[in-house]
Amino acid sequence: MSRTPPNVVLIVADDLGPGDLSVLGSAAVRTPHLDTLARQGRRFAAAYAAAATDTPSRAGLLTGRYGARLGLPHSLGRGAQAGLGQDAVTIATALKAAGYATACVGQWRLGDRPQDHPLRHGFDRFHGTPYGTDVSPLPLVEGEEVVQEGFDVSGGIAHFTAKAREFVAERREEPFFLYLSYLDPHVPYRTDPAFAGRSAGGAYGDVVECLDHHVGDLLRELDRSGLRSSTLVIFTGDNGPRYEGANQRRRGRKPEVYDGGVRVPFLVRWPGQVRPGVDHEPMSLVDVPPTLAALCSASMPAVDGFDLSARLAGHAAERAPVYLFFGPRLNAARHGRWKLHVRFSTDRTAYMPQLFDVAADPAETCNLISRHPDVAERMRTDLEEFARMVEGS
Repeated sequence: MSRTPPNVVLIVADDLGPGDLSVLGSAAVRTPHLDTLARQGRRFAAAYAAAATDTPSRAGLLTGRYGARLGLPHSLGRGAQAGLGQDAVTIATALKAAGYATACVGQWRLGDRPQDHPLRHGFDRFHGTPYGTDVSPLPLVEGEEVVQEGFDVSGGIAHFTAKAREFVAERREEPFFLYLSYLDPHVPYRTDPAFAGRSAGGAYGDVVECLDHHVGDLLRELDRSGLRSSTLVIFTGDNGPRYEGANQRRRGRKPEVYDGGVRVPFLVRWPGQVRPGVDHEPMSLVDVPPTLAALCSASMPAVDGFDLSARLAGHAAERAPVYLFFGPRLNAARHGRWKLHVRFSTDRTAYMPQLFDVAADPAETCNLISRHPDVAERMRTDLEEFARMVEGS
């Protein structure tokens, strides 16, 4: 890979299903711009959220550490007595120290205490909402000032995309990191009237098609600014779909740790540097910070994630186990073709443990633990050791 550090655009959708893009199997929703992004870049077909719900997954995406390790095992709302805190180091902090201009546009969801604010975590600019669409009224914030008490989420995709385009257009001459975190397609599925009724996927599909359209606008801004070849673009989601959305007929939905609840789309494009194609080995959103740090000549402290830069170049590299949390508990692990579950949702252990060959049985329907007790025991030993380490951090 080139040693010239790229600009970085990291785009995150909320509750988007791993099969909600046309290129990932959707017949009801049209996503031509994201489909093109997938064809031009590398698609990770076994990408996992960093947790089964939004806050811990987003914490993992930005810090490379599992949310349970950071004291963020659950989703945060207004007035929560928890948050990212002053000790957490984000990829924005690392890139800012490496000379990048940084911006967070859209949903934050990592706490509303002063020490949790994006401007305290490496971002030069914040324009967005502290919470998601389950908080009402939802404030819109510029910097640290509330500029609108009740933000209209039906215009959120267009609004945040416009702010992201402004940031890109203003920074043609310096490296930048843009974290664009959409509120959609999380409920209540209210979209721009221009997209209402357009999709065969109902109101949910309308929102996804609107999202695709505006991501296309942002990609065109990179082209207009002459930044396409020098910009690494990542598109992903925070967790699997909840009420609607395509889970590719996999078992489970958010907040379960069966694959239907924790698989996410993961597309990466960097022309001339990221090799187009499909990678089928498991990866996790906690891999994003160490990968970006490696590609951007930045320094991150020890993390739970792994550097994927070799895999972006098309080289085979098996990852250590991907761990899957529900709240503070480590419930499952994926390693290679195998997936081990040791508990269901909270502390219940009925029908556990379960071992699935997800390459042959992607719906996780046939428990193979009696046939492969050696695999289960090895994975369970690793899982329990990692759980003790997280709980003691």
